[in-house]
Amino acid sequence: TYERLLEHLKPRVLLGLTATPERADGKSVLGWFDGRIASELRLWKALDQDLLSPFQYFGVGNAPDISGVRWSGGRYHTKDLSSVYTADHLFAKRVIQQTVAKVADVQRMRALGFCVDIAHAEFMAQRYVDAGIPAAAVSAKTEDRERAAALRALERGELKVVFSVDLFNEGVDLP
Repeated sequence: TYERLLEHLKPRVLLGLTATPERADGKSVLGWFDGRIASELRLWKALDQDLLSPFQYFGVGNAPDISGVRWSGGRYHTKDLSSVYTADHLFAKRVIQQTVAKVADVQRMRALGFCVDIAHAEFMAQRYVDAGIPAAAVSAKTEDRERAAALRALERGELKVVFSVDLFNEGVDLP
């Protein structure tokens, strides 16, 4: 979509900033910049320079079998993938167990959970709430004030996890 916008606007000067220079689709954006990179700052240097908040990512093994989920256009069919994840209460339980095992103090934790779709986000939020870990689900369909309230609750520590769908995965600016 950005290509259509740039072709329409035809900028005389274009400054590009990205956290993901190696695109998942394999296409290069350098054509828009005469093949030049003016400056590059990689994640680890930005963390070392205190320009970014430190973070941790955890993967959980023994995930549900998704070999039967349809794949086309370079991605899984979202609804099918979500059906697999929301049907597997044992995997959700393992995710919670691993959260408790990996995080020193879950009650001090502030976390984002990235989900396949709204149903998956709501499913995971409810599993965490059922386990006594305050959580909420937000998406682009969540009203602005409700989304803002969830983020404020996360900041204050009232929520420990906010599960999201396509909101915070392209650069996150949260306290």
